[in-house]
Amino acid sequence: MFHQHFLSAPGTDLGPLDTGERVLWQGHCAVAEYAFDEASSLPRWTLPEETVVLVTDRRVRYTYANTSTLSSGELFWLWPQHLRVQPGNREVGRNATITQIQLVCNGPGGSFPALVFAGGALGTVGDADRLANVLRQAIARFRVENANEIGVPAPQARMLSRLVIGPEFSNYQGGEGQTVTLLGSVPVPAPVEDAAFAESAEFGAEAEFIQDAELVQDDRPVSAVPTSAVPTSAVPTSAVPASAMPASAVPVSAAAFDRPGREADAQRAQEAIRAEQDSRYAEPDLASRAASLAARIAGLVSASDEDRPGQVTNLSAYLNADVDPGTAR
Repeated sequence: MFHQHFLSAPGTDLGPLDTGERVLWQGHCAVAEYAFDEASSLPRWTLPEETVVLVTDRRVRYTYANTSTLSSGELFWLWPQHLRVQPGNREVGRNATITQIQLVCNGPGGSFPALVFAGGALGTVGDADRLANVLRQAIARFRVENANEIGVPAPQARMLSRLVIGPEFSNYQGGEGQTVTLLGSVPVPAPVEDAAFAESAEFGAEAEFIQDAELVQDDRPVSAVPTSAVPTSAVPTSAVPASAMPASAVPVSAAAFDRPGREADAQRAQEAIRAEQDSRYAEPDLASRAASLAARIAGLVSASDEDRPGQVTNLSAYLNADVDPGTAR
């Protein structure tokens, strides 16, 4: 299932800042979300260089508006696990890449969604370094000041306090970049709409199968069965979770109970459902695969430059890709 973690629903206005929230930086740049746990990841969505980006002491928020659309989103300082400055290369033309700032988070299911900023006010490596220093200080200070509320242990809080004063980002064009690991991060929650969709889709598949099993065995063709034979209450909705309406509780018409072979059909339907569920359990251990991916990506992002010379992840070539916000891959 396609996930996007940092972009609000189309047309959403984030409204004014919270009471007491302080603005630390404001400018225009391109914004995109990537999946760092997927090889050769394309952007999940992109916003152009005209996007207004606002960095505060609690979050980063961004808004792009034109005559027909309003796109906005935010990332709270609870979530970033790694902060990286990736300088652009020295090439020109098609091989050229631009400097970018990457905020990599720990997402659900071993995923690593990343928010990337580039272009606009971040046209030079020095511009990106200065904003990255603001981000590092803001995130570290937020977690130190709210250590008890978000459950940051005392040793991690002491290490975070050092990030408030250093180390400074200092990169150069064509360099390998720098990464800072941000202790005390909280995993990004799964989008609510995705969870509801997956739950209703699973229930819908089982309900549809049972209805088909009842109707196909009837002497009349399916098209001849009156609509009253398929009760409205059997149609799943996102507001009715699967756990609240098990397949065995799906209502059927009274005529279905009187026809011959009803018990045999119901038994076959239940056997088919069990076989389909058994096939899911026979798949490779998804949790183990996710853990393996998480370990590999965490090493890729947080390893020191000396450990992996010449192997820096660079996704900036896709920042200008023609991908509409919210378009699934």
